[in-house]
Amino acid sequence: MSTIKDVAKLSGVSPSTVSIILNGNASKRNISERTQRKVMDSVKKLNYHPNIAARKLRSKNSQSKPTIALYWSSDISVNIISRFLRGLQSKLAKQNYNYNVVICPYKTDCLHLEKGISKENSFDAAIIANISNYDLEYLNKASLTLPIILFNRLSNKYSSVNVDNYKMGEKASLLFAKKRYKSAAAILTESLNDAMDNRNKGFIETCHKNGIKISENHIIAAENSIHGGVDAAKKLMKLKNTPKALFCNSDSIALGVISVLNKRQISIPDDIEIVAIGMNDREYTEFSTPPVTIVDIPIEEMAGTCISLVEKLINRDIENPTSILFDGPLILRNS
Repeated sequence: MSTIKDVAKLSGVSPSTVSIILNGNASKRNISERTQRKVMDSVKKLNYHPNIAARKLRSKNSQSKPTIALYWSSDISVNIISRFLRGLQSKLAKQNYNYNVVICPYKTDCLHLEKGISKENSFDAAIIANISNYDLEYLNKASLTLPIILFNRLSNKYSSVNVDNYKMGEKASLLFAKKRYKSAAAILTESLNDAMDNRNKGFIETCHKNGIKISENHIIAAENSIHGGVDAAKKLMKLKNTPKALFCNSDSIALGVISVLNKRQISIPDDIEIVAIGMNDREYTEFSTPPVTIVDIPIEEMAGTCISLVEKLINRDIENPTSILFDGPLILRNS
């Protein structure tokens, strides 16, 4: 495992110079940009990570507990972060991990403005959730020393915990194929990332493979909310020959849809069947009228695995990026 002395040797500078640069004090100490680049290039080549957190773990001072930052996009549903924190808390308690966790809300496409990621010693590790393609591009290009875990985003550069998003969409489609539907409709949210794209792609491509037709006018764009589902359902009801099979790529949308259908006395599942991607607490769709069939994202289990990977990164038990893939379970209900 590389050390600060290895970085100094490769860069042709002293260990103290490396320390100054990594601590973000290069400008104050008048260290040239050329030297800074040399050091950061060496850090990247050697895959060097300052082991500050491990030293804190060995300390008996409770105030020295390693601090893990949870970067969470501010436009993602609060119900999803509640599931994530529940899984995180459960794992911390079960494994007796000794960490502080700090929630850092950030605006989508503005991750590069978050100084805590790039500034040395701000945090000991970071879990970054639900990042957009733009933010992921920034991370992949940046030279960062902070150990990072990505939640539900794939990267060749960082370790990550993912659900098989394509397979989730595929499961929904196969359920319709099993019931011999020949056409289907879909209500889809605006996509900001590959995870959602892959869920949509899994559903649409599997429908085509199984002879289920999805007309362009039967694909409705919606805001990812109950209100968005209400608006989308009203648009869908105005169309001719509305299919009896409906896929919603979020359970919030599905809840809005069934509200409209119930008011119009359209029977679920007799007149139309609904399958959704489960993001919120399962009880939201379990106790709706009717209960909604979902392909669930196992957020709690994924959160626990994120903190396990943090532990391994801090203790340097893993050197190369590790990706762990979960399967999204199909939960059959009455919709």
